[in-house]
Amino acid sequence: MLRKWARFMVYKLNDPAFLENPADQLARMRAEGPLVRMKIPLLGTMWATTTDEATRKLLKSPDLFRRDPGPITGRSLAQKFWWLPRVIKPMLHTMIVTDDPAHARQRRLVEIAFARTSIEDMRPRIEAIAHRLLDALPQTGPVDIVAHYTRQLPFLAICELLGIPESAHAALTRRIAPLSAVSNPITAVYAMARLGGVQRDFHAMFARARAEPPGPGLISALVHTDDNGAKLSEEELLSLTLLLFLAGHETTVHLINAGIVALAGDAALTRHFINTPDTRHLFVEEIMRSTTPVTLTKPMFAAQDTDVLGANIRKGEMVAALLIAANHDPDRVDAPQELRPERRPNAHLGFGFGPHVCLGMQLARVEAVTALTALFARHPDLRLARPPGWLNRAGFRAPGRVVLDLRR
Repeated sequence: MLRKWARFMVYKLNDPAFLENPADQLARMRAEGPLVRMKIPLLGTMWATTTDEATRKLLKSPDLFRRDPGPITGRSLAQKFWWLPRVIKPMLHTMIVTDDPAHARQRRLVEIAFARTSIEDMRPRIEAIAHRLLDALPQTGPVDIVAHYTRQLPFLAICELLGIPESAHAALTRRIAPLSAVSNPITAVYAMARLGGVQRDFHAMFARARAEPPGPGLISALVHTDDNGAKLSEEELLSLTLLLFLAGHETTVHLINAGIVALAGDAALTRHFINTPDTRHLFVEEIMRSTTPVTLTKPMFAAQDTDVLGANIRKGEMVAALLIAANHDPDRVDAPQELRPERRPNAHLGFGFGPHVCLGMQLARVEAVTALTALFARHPDLRLARPPGWLNRAGFRAPGRVVLDLRR
């Protein structure tokens, strides 16, 4: 019965009404069932979870729901999405779209490399980046804080983590700029096509790292990491570096922007944030839960016909975890529509869950707390100069623009 009538329901993750207040649509989806059918631009029709229980069940069942459709359907991701630009094909081999044992091997090697670079040790350098950017803010008129601050800080931080030299920053910034303007399939394909230059830059960095002894930065660590003779191939190095570079700053931009918008619109909340430094990390966790900048995971594929909480999913069908549904599930979260700056407990799924949980979540947390702390320490009375709107991109929920009156 669920399969019959669910096909006629229409749910849009980039509908302005949903972005402004997801409660109504999420309630309709939950009323239909723990999983519903929906259509996602570029990806097609798939099942999506609507509850915390269903989302966790999906994400902790990697043997039943696979990232690589090849062994299940006979068509790899590259074949399924044959129309993608050639330069984006390395992203179809990253560990977020691979299964064990390949996923476990790549993740283990990345974790070994990560262990050599302490995220907490980076905090003073991230703070220095924040203050340098704030020093350079325009002194008059409304300030586009995204262009001048919130996009640059995570970019410079991930460059610091990866060990990307300053001489490469300008070219990389120019080449990834179209990604921030993606609003439809045409702009998405154009933005992806521009990644060719980024890939060439990274190949050159790998070659330099191999020719030198192990040095600072994650690229050098990845190149030289050896786990009992296992090393990353050139293709794996490229896909992992692209993943860390792109996901390592794009999502954090949205998290910081959401935090700024929430604080700028609420003087009492701003005072609380400024006056209780020991709970700022809780505020960031609540912004991640409440906003859920990445609303949907990459699709997975059912390895066999299966029943998930009453939904009859056929072998090969796509299924995705709707993270925002889990984060706003009233059966799991008390008053999910309320923004509670010290919410405890807060077991949100904004960074994912299970074996594919976000590798960069600790860096994102440090960046967000640092960015918000530095900005509001200097400009405690800042306000929005115009309504922020919402980013028009399916799968994301984040402010579309953040223009501030800094009230110096």
